[in-house]
Amino acid sequence: MEKFIARAKTLSKVSIDQHNTAFRRFQWPESIPEDDWWFSPDALTIAHSEVESNFTEDQKKHLAKWECINIFSLNNTGELELIQEVSRIMHEVELGEAREYLHHLIDEENQHMWYFNKFCNNYVGKVYPNKKFQLKKQEYSKDVDHFLVFARVLIFEEIGHYFNILNAKDARVNPFVREINEAHYQDEARHITYGHRTLEQLAEKALANESAKELIREELEKSIAINIGALYNPTAYRDSGIKQGMLLREKLLSDPGRINIHEQKMLRGVKRLLKRCGLNLMEEVL
Repeated sequence: MEKFIARAKTLSKVSIDQHNTAFRRFQWPESIPEDDWWFSPDALTIAHSEVESNFTEDQKKHLAKWECINIFSLNNTGELELIQEVSRIMHEVELGEAREYLHHLIDEENQHMWYFNKFCNNYVGKVYPNKKFQLKKQEYSKDVDHFLVFARVLIFEEIGHYFNILNAKDARVNPFVREINEAHYQDEARHITYGHRTLEQLAEKALANESAKELIREELEKSIAINIGALYNPTAYRDSGIKQGMLLREKLLSDPGRINIHEQKMLRGVKRLLKRCGLNLMEEVL
């Protein structure tokens, strides 16, 4: 616990020292050019798939615009859920002085939610609604509940981190979009570090018996499936001019190249962590 508290204090200090409120951080352009890349071509849901070669560069650029809006919309709605869930348990969870960092996390997530919402509304006039299947609320022990909250948060953040890195580093992407991704990356790197340490701290009590392990395993596999599925948005496909978006979604979710991206890029870190904690998830949950 002492090492965890010391790490959390370091993260809090960085958040304070680097605090630069998003409400005045960015210089918002009037528009994003339609012929710019709004999203790295390497981050598209068709990337590394069997159908990728069927798309021209112009078609990929149209898709990039709407996949950017989909990811930013998911960040907007997902971070609202994150704030609600962390706020619900933050004064109960047994983290000692390390709990203080949660105030910084909530503050930063609130700012992320604001700028993702503003981006979508400024440049396309809408935010995609959250159509993720909502997990049915169940009664858990506090230990299981707290572990699940932070594990679900970490799954969401690790997937988002994958897109932040690709888009922030790709020189082809519009500079302002890169700036948004870089800002999000910087904060989320701290959140992910904290999330890893938190799950390690909570694991012993939460995973104390096989029935608890099985329950948590089932819930996290559902959560992974929901978060991965939300990346493949038929509405974004339709807005980009693709016909039969549901058919494309089904193809991509079962495409070996895409499954490899999910497992080896998006989910590898969180699955390794959970394995160290004593919880093995399925290699493929879709």
